[in-house]
Amino acid sequence: MEISRSMTLFLCLSTNIMLCQVGVGTTNPTSELEIETTNTGIPALEINPQTAPVGSADGQLSVIGDKLYMYDLTRAKWLSIENTTLLYGRTGSRTNEVLRLMGNFGNQNSGAFIPMDATIVHISARARAGNSTKQFSLEIRNGAGFVSSTTYNLAASEYINTALNIDINAGEYLIARIGSAGGNVTDLILTVWLKWRQ
Repeated sequence: MEISRSMTLFLCLSTNIMLCQVGVGTTNPTSELEIETTNTGIPALEINPQTAPVGSADGQLSVIGDKLYMYDLTRAKWLSIENTTLLYGRTGSRTNEVLRLMGNFGNQNSGAFIPMDATIVHISARARAGNSTKQFSLEIRNGAGFVSSTTYNLAASEYINTALNIDINAGEYLIARIGSAGGNVTDLILTVWLKWRQ
């Protein structure tokens, strides 16, 4: 058995032409790693939870606590596989106002209450009409008050950013605001994507 493993490893490492594929439960894997399962009631794969893995490359996976995380080398942190999406908006012609979370709240101390450490990774915004370069902001607050704020401007009534790296901590809340400068903007909708952070 040891000779067979050594020979397989040698062949995989010594040639660029040969593809090394591993099959578990199959002799004809169709990917680099394939696990062929049967309906035995036993899970096909188990990743044991870790408490503090050290990430070093994009795409590394780890179960931390009760969630599956992937290492994001660009942001240099473990982020959950799952996304949480927050939707903010106001109908009508508006300026200098708080956007409402899911249409429910509108005062300065309202916003999405964050239950775990998270990172804002993407945002997009779109307005139906009005000031096509209107400023808007994301504001982080906690029980003691203001923490930080980041501002953005629409371009041709739209904005998208898929490279954000804004940390927000458990117990803080996220507020979205329409800026005061310039004319009104109509029917502004803002979508924020969060991933849980380790």
